[in-house]
Amino acid sequence: MRYLFDHWDKVSSKIKKSPRIFLFFDYDGTLTPIVSTPEKAKLPSKVKKSIKRLIKSPKFRVAIISGRSLRDVKRMVGLKGIIYAGNHGLEIAKPRKALKNSPLKTICIALKSGLGHIKGIRVENKGCTLSVHFRLVRPKHRILVKKIFYRTLRPYICSKSAKVSSGKMVLEVRPAIDWHKGKAVLHIIKKKKTLPIYLGDDVTDIDAFRAIKGKGISIFVGGPKKNIKADYYLKDTFDVKKFIERLLLL
Repeated sequence: MRYLFDHWDKVSSKIKKSPRIFLFFDYDGTLTPIVSTPEKAKLPSKVKKSIKRLIKSPKFRVAIISGRSLRDVKRMVGLKGIIYAGNHGLEIAKPRKALKNSPLKTICIALKSGLGHIKGIRVENKGCTLSVHFRLVRPKHRILVKKIFYRTLRPYICSKSAKVSSGKMVLEVRPAIDWHKGKAVLHIIKKKKTLPIYLGDDVTDIDAFRAIKGKGISIFVGGPKKNIKADYYLKDTFDVKKFIERLLLL
């Protein structure tokens, strides 16, 4: 994985030659720094203004694909003229019909019952997916959180009625359907003469990196990691801000 700004001439040349650019951003950890609780992850005003300027250009289209619910990510960003996808792409404008029989409500009740005694835990039902945030849990109790989580989910995993994943201090439950951020990206892109550029900071973004391999530019936010296969990396959200500002100069 190469540092993007060390290869800016090559990257910018590719962007300039493409008639249409589709920019995909994850939200938490990409456009805004990771914070102690999700509601504190405010989009910096300068980043918001820069994205607003990008939207006005006929060359760029912008989409934000987040693990948050669709309603939540739209509220946090608050910009018109871009595509929003919530719950890792399960919600694009409206929830997918395949989610009607999801057991998430039952799972949510069970997890709140099993984890409720642990200080700092937060169980968030996002409609299409469910997240267990344990960033505020004492380190010595985090193993217990995971133990209770997987014990609770075991029957659902075995019956293939739900699947689980993990991220930065979060455990997630999703419907057992073949859908992820990568498929959401390909679903959103319709024109063949479009260069997709995807920026993300977590393992949930790997599917999107794979989806655009050989078709676009994948950028991991957070420094080089051996288990993350992206074309380039940016160090942090400040680098992302700088990247957007450079796009405006092309």
